[in-house]
Amino acid sequence: MFVRVLSVALLAGLAGTGAGDDKKPGKPKADPEGTPLELTITGKTTKYTFDTGTLTPAEFKKKVEVIGKDGDLGGAPPAAPKVDLTVEVKNTSDKPVKVWFKGDPVVLTLELKGKGAVNAAPALAFTTEFRAPEAIELAPGKTHAFPVKALTSGMRGGSLYSYWTEPGEYDLVATLKTGMTPAPKGAMDFDGFGVVTVTSAPLKLTVEAKK
Repeated sequence: MFVRVLSVALLAGLAGTGAGDDKKPGKPKADPEGTPLELTITGKTTKYTFDTGTLTPAEFKKKVEVIGKDGDLGGAPPAAPKVDLTVEVKNTSDKPVKVWFKGDPVVLTLELKGKGAVNAAPALAFTTEFRAPEAIELAPGKTHAFPVKALTSGMRGGSLYSYWTEPGEYDLVATLKTGMTPAPKGAMDFDGFGVVTVTSAPLKLTVEAKK
């Protein structure tokens, strides 16, 4: 029961993510401060095409802006844009650490920022079993990669959807909630691991009109 309640608490702050705002962190951050992990997000390509499928741009924008809000008629949300990105967590200390890389308490969140950005939490159902965290050891300076093939994130990689609703320039920020040992000072304890949050610097993306 304890682990289930804690995993819900770790996710609670993510469920209400809305449209992108204007706050753009300029460098990676960690909570608690002093956590010896650094998160980065990079892309094999940072240019993408604005494609609304069979919908007009206006219809597409209206459809994604009501996801998870009053007026949402339910059903599957529009597919999130496909991308080719990588999020990496790096051990910045001079000693080996163990870091959770999978399981329900591990939550990778993507937040798209820009004039046409929408970050939505559709009403989706997930199975109720608790998936315990698993850890990997990272030697000093080593990284673990999380491939990102679409702008979906959150619980089990599928509770949050990010969209661009018009061509333009966007920033994409990744945030990873995880656990590590040795635990940093001030981190909440979870079965011998300290719960931490690391946030990347923004990755600039260009979305071009479909030709």
